[in-house]
Amino acid sequence: MAKTVPVYVSINADNNTITEQPAVEAADGLVEMWVTPDMQEYIIRNWQKYLVVDGIFKRTVDTLPDLSIDHLLHINEVLGDQVTTANTTITGLQKLAGSLTMQQTQLSATVDQAENTIKNLQTLAGQLTAQVTQLQTKDATNA
Repeated sequence: MAKTVPVYVSINADNNTITEQPAVEAADGLVEMWVTPDMQEYIIRNWQKYLVVDGIFKRTVDTLPDLSIDHLLHINEVLGDQVTTANTTITGLQKLAGSLTMQQTQLSATVDQAENTIKNLQTLAGQLTAQVTQLQTKDATNA
């Protein structure tokens, strides 16, 4: 079970508002309430944003986060799911990066082969041009 600590508050009986900053030590006129240590610090800092209804702190504005155990467990579960999804996405991206690296290596090898083939074809074209020129020269001298 979670550890609880006291917080001492002065409550306006007409509207359930906290009339002054809560204390961590008992004093005359203050009502003792038990909360978690984190909640104690939070209430001491944000006491103007709470009411006390039936012995329970209630937020007066929705801009404060809900610190109930159920809500925090829900947030933890949602964040855990998001982390799992993110890890799955990262793993998928890492596999994709590895595959792309392998494909790039294969493509680079194919480009090198194509460049060599082009050089060989250029050499052959040059040789054929020389042979055609020789044949044309022989044909012209024989005519």
